[in-house]
Amino acid sequence: MSDLTAYFDLVGYRHQGRPDLAALRALHLRHTHSIPFENLSPLAGLPVKLDIPSILEKFSRQRGGYCYEHNLLFQHALDALGFNTTALLARVRMNVPADVVTPRSHMLLLVEADGEQWIADTGFGRMTLTSPIRLEPGAAQSTPHGRYRLIKDDEGYRLEAETAGSWEPLYAFDLRRCYPPDFEMSNWYVSTHPASHFVHDLVAVRTVAGGRHVIYNTRYSFYGLDAPPVSVQLQTVDEILDMLRSEFGIAAHEVAGIQDRLARLVSRVSSAGR
Repeated sequence: MSDLTAYFDLVGYRHQGRPDLAALRALHLRHTHSIPFENLSPLAGLPVKLDIPSILEKFSRQRGGYCYEHNLLFQHALDALGFNTTALLARVRMNVPADVVTPRSHMLLLVEADGEQWIADTGFGRMTLTSPIRLEPGAAQSTPHGRYRLIKDDEGYRLEAETAGSWEPLYAFDLRRCYPPDFEMSNWYVSTHPASHFVHDLVAVRTVAGGRHVIYNTRYSFYGLDAPPVSVQLQTVDEILDMLRSEFGIAAHEVAGIQDRLARLVSRVSSAGR
């Protein structure tokens, strides 16, 4: 139980009682508010390890991670608490043309609680769920950070988020159970393939009660729950590192090779803006 104790200390959660919906919601919220989403390791050309000790050790060093790291650790904790979970893979549809087929590169969870099935996902960047949603197609469901809905079609389900009064597709999935080799393969693709934006672009998200802090390459934005987003263009590597430390709680300066990679990113963005 030592790894679970360290995880619960990290997210500030103490479980008492049975594995019910209230516990699922509480842990989901604490996880998403405590551990940032970021891709510094693949951006720096470093491996992304998916074993639980490595994930927990990384998170404990003021780091974050992406979907596999977040949801594998979250699933590990849920299973230990007595929940029945199923790991799934999804095709990302966010900002993707309808006629483009994407790989199954995103991990999420199906969780049973209080006699119903719920979709839980602690690792989808700026649009991460901060509460599980019921596996109920068509119904708009509220979370602490906006409304989501599931649409059912011939191939499975599509998760959508309400943004500016319209519904934006996030990803598509079915309910076939996936296994560790599936995630090892997908993780290798996402963290090393030239077509993966995680090896080219900086992405970091920190969820807080009032909204989300987001960095995409050299632009920092805060997406408030009841206000229009506020954005700032970061000009230097030091400004990016300082922002990651102050607003995201990420010790990016300790990532081997990241300063050189960020310098190239800043130069690329600057050249594109000329």
